[in-house]
Amino acid sequence: MQTTTEPLIARINERLNRSKIFTLSLALHAAVIVVLGGIVLVRISHPDPGEMDSGPGYAVPDVELKPLKVEATLPQPPDFTASKDIAQPQFQVPTSAQPPVIYNVASNRSAISVRVDVSQSRMTPTLSELPKPTSGVGSGMERRIGQDREGRIMTGQSMGRPGSSKQTEEAVLRGLVWLQKAQREDGSWGERNRGAMTGLALLCFLGHGEYGQSPKFGLTVNRAVEWILQNGTANESRLSMTRDGWGAGNAGVYEHGIGTYALGEYFTMTRIVGQPDERVLELFRGAVRHIVDGQGPDGGWMYSFDKTQSDTSVSGWQVQALKAAHLSGLNIPGVDTALDRAMINFQRVQTDKGAYGYRKAENRWSLTGVGVLCELFWRGTRDKEMRRGVEFIMDGLGDSPLQYQHAKADLYAWYYHTQAVLMFGGGSWSKWEGLFSKELVKSQSPDGSWPVMTNAAHGNFQTESSITGATYRTAFCVLMLESYYRYLPSNR
Repeated sequence: MQTTTEPLIARINERLNRSKIFTLSLALHAAVIVVLGGIVLVRISHPDPGEMDSGPGYAVPDVELKPLKVEATLPQPPDFTASKDIAQPQFQVPTSAQPPVIYNVASNRSAISVRVDVSQSRMTPTLSELPKPTSGVGSGMERRIGQDREGRIMTGQSMGRPGSSKQTEEAVLRGLVWLQKAQREDGSWGERNRGAMTGLALLCFLGHGEYGQSPKFGLTVNRAVEWILQNGTANESRLSMTRDGWGAGNAGVYEHGIGTYALGEYFTMTRIVGQPDERVLELFRGAVRHIVDGQGPDGGWMYSFDKTQSDTSVSGWQVQALKAAHLSGLNIPGVDTALDRAMINFQRVQTDKGAYGYRKAENRWSLTGVGVLCELFWRGTRDKEMRRGVEFIMDGLGDSPLQYQHAKADLYAWYYHTQAVLMFGGGSWSKWEGLFSKELVKSQSPDGSWPVMTNAAHGNFQTESSITGATYRTAFCVLMLESYYRYLPSNR
């Protein structure tokens, strides 16, 4: 009996020993699994900043920061305290818990939904971080250059619409040659209001696709930019070229808006041709900051940037300057928000007939192009309000025909109307284009300038025989004749 049970007991002991090893192995494996699982959970709940999606408060190297679009009420614009120091503002991390400020601005239209670009709160990127021109910088400005422009001109077509012809392009070139000869030795134009005149003339060359290395007009462009750079820097980014405040009268804000517009287009043009001129960056950013800081509580701008009221004519140039800043791709803080707020003000002064007023809702033919163009520039929506505005412009031709020597001829109004109707397109543009281009071509003087408008009741240098008056008239006429290839229509 004893002999029989001993092998059995030995086998049982052997199995118990094996089970202890198995149990120990199982316990060790379980412990390893628990430890590894804990590490994974910790990494999930506390990821490394370098592995996160870009967001506020994180500097993510070599990661493309994509703008976050959110529906929101209009926020307060950035507070750029007026100072002689034009350095870039400190980077502020946006706080989502901060309640938005609501602007209760009376408008003649229903409320609109404004899309606020939170990415504006980012620090302004360096040139190496900017998108390449092929990714939308300039929004079609490359069509001004070389064969692309020539193809549209010589075929008599421009962006799919009846347009520029050999005759209009010859008129543009004659105008540019006259402006080149009229440039002062220091690079500016005009005897007075030189900030505005130099900005307008420079816009003409840029509108034709000219830049610093252009064979025929490169030196002219360079001299103009040098003058703006030198004097604008000396006057703390005020492109009205006044050191203290904005000068006497109401010209300062006009000059600053026009100069900023030209400087923005110049920088974008240098980027498109692959030779970005970094010299102008600080001045341009400072000039844009003056505009953003000078915006009034209702979204418009006023003389001296005093914010007491909003003037549609003043606002038009600030919007064009801000749109140029937007197209530059520099992501300057406050630009897009300021443009969003500006649309509220334009709606405030528009009547049910589609016309726009000066400081309140009025049926002013001379200002309706300002409102239509600025809204199409930024909103890009060809809605019923824009249609009414264009119809109001076209209906006004009966009383204010497109005749250069007519008593109601107004180049300032025509400048805006031409671009507004082009941007809207359709049959209205076909009719307008057939009238204005022929009238401007036949009215040009043999020397390439445009003559005194002897019958015009409205001044604005139209009736002046001075070199400043000739520069004003020639610049506006050239810019109108370049409209075919300066910008893409809003529906393209």
